Amino acid sequence: MTFTSGCLLVAKPEGISSFGVIEALQRALLNASTAAGPPLKKRDLPKFGHGGTLDPFATGLLLVCVGDGTKLSRYFLGSRKEYRARIRFGATTIPGDPTEPLSQTCDALPLSLSEIRQEATRFTESAYLQTPPMHSAKKIGGKVLYELAREGIEIERKPSEVRIHEFEVLDYSPPLANIRVSCSAGTYIRVLGQDLGKRLGSLAYLETLERTGSGKYRLEKAQALREICEALEAGTSISALHCFVPFEKMLDEFPSIQVSEAEALQIRQGQTRAIHSFEQSEIQDRLAAKGQPLKAEGAVTIRLNQELVAIFSGQTHFTLERVFQSKKLTDPESNAKA
Repeated sequence: MTFTSGCLLVAKPEGISSFGVIEALQRALLNASTAAGPPLKKRDLPKFGHGGTLDPFATGLLLVCVGDGTKLSRYFLGSRKEYRARIRFGATTIPGDPTEPLSQTCDALPLSLSEIRQEATRFTESAYLQTPPMHSAKKIGGKVLYELAREGIEIERKPSEVRIHEFEVLDYSPPLANIRVSCSAGTYIRVLGQDLGKRLGSLAYLETLERTGSGKYRLEKAQALREICEALEAGTSISALHCFVPFEKMLDEFPSIQVSEAEALQIRQGQTRAIHSFEQSEIQDRLAAKGQPLKAEGAVTIRLNQELVAIFSGQTHFTLERVFQSKKLTDPESNAKA
């Protein structure tokens, strides 16, 4: 059984963790190998990783990277995210979601849809300092916060700066409001909902949360986890799934610079002369010539046609982050001698 590198656009169901999704995919592949011939062991499977955690109660788009695709997962972790959610005002829970009993209630509710919209707009006007919740996968001092929270331990957390690009309140039927949010990576929508409630003189928590976008990828292109697992167990290869994105196309949304075969070979061989030739001004000039502005992540892909050669990163100074080898390239000098 062979595996292709890339990523899967998975529609995560409610009640399962992001790591649980990966375990389900691995289990399906192991079951398929048992039916097809000599069973594989877990160590025989490709690497798996996700491009941004989704809470167990949340649903929606989860990017699952496969094989060498895991080397690109960090670029999805930093991409803009989009969500739909339903907020309930007048009450809250400690995690800000429906997984625990109500911790507080109040009689004060927002007066109108326009009042909520006015306050929501203020979140988009400048950077917003958000304190990560104890019920999260964030690590502080090597400790996972949700593990401490399960032990009843609460520690001090420093607020992080996040950006709310769009905050649309779709409707309001007291005490419920449906919202749509576009935000920077690392934003906790649960905390955003609670903070909105506080600013309105009320309390709030999320009843539902669905991720609808991550970078260029949309939930509409995803496939239900159950369908993916059934297809894999029936013998369908990962690359044949309609939700599969090949490795070479995973970073298509990032600005790209084309290099010659000779330049690609030099970069792959680690020749500093070739690497240093990509100074900041040259990279920006090449991107400007193609009308490709830098993204917030500052990542620039270096390609030989469609093949991914390397990734540079930076805003005012560019550094070489990753180099990807290719069996298709050979040394022109070696060919000449042959």
